[in-house]
Amino acid sequence: MAVTKYKGKSLSLTLGATEFNDNLISVTLSNEAADDDVTTFADLAAGGSVTWSISMEAVSDYSTTSLWGYLWANSGTNVAFVLKPYGNATASATQPHFNGTVALGAKPGIGGEAGETFTFEYTADLTAAPTKAPA
Repeated sequence: MAVTKYKGKSLSLTLGATEFNDNLISVTLSNEAADDDVTTFADLAAGGSVTWSISMEAVSDYSTTSLWGYLWANSGTNVAFVLKPYGNATASATQPHFNGTVALGAKPGIGGEAGETFTFEYTADLTAAPTKAPA
C-alpha cells in the first residue's frame, strides 16, 4: 500500500465560529499521561488516563479580529474547535476533520525581538479527547 505523506499547507482551524488561518504558523493536537492523584481500574482498562491539548504558534496581531485577539477576549471560556488538516469543507475518510472543545486558559503573551516579526505560542487543554470525522 502506498503511503500518503501529508505536507501542511491548507490547514484550517476554527474556534467558535471564526476561522484563523491567516495568523497560524503551527498547530498540534497532542496528549500525555494525566496528572491524576488517583487512577481507577477503569482508567487502566481504557489504556490509562490522558489529557489532550492544542498547541499553536502564530504571528502576533493585537487586533480584536485576530487569533491573538480572540484568545485574549475569550480567556477562561470553553469554545468549540474544528481542525481541518487539509482545509477541506467536508470531512472524508481520506481528509478527516478533528473536533472538540478547548478550555482557553490564560491570555496569550505580548512582545518579541526588535526588528523581528512578533509571534506567540499558546497551549490550552481540551475538555475531552477530540473526535475524528468521519470516525
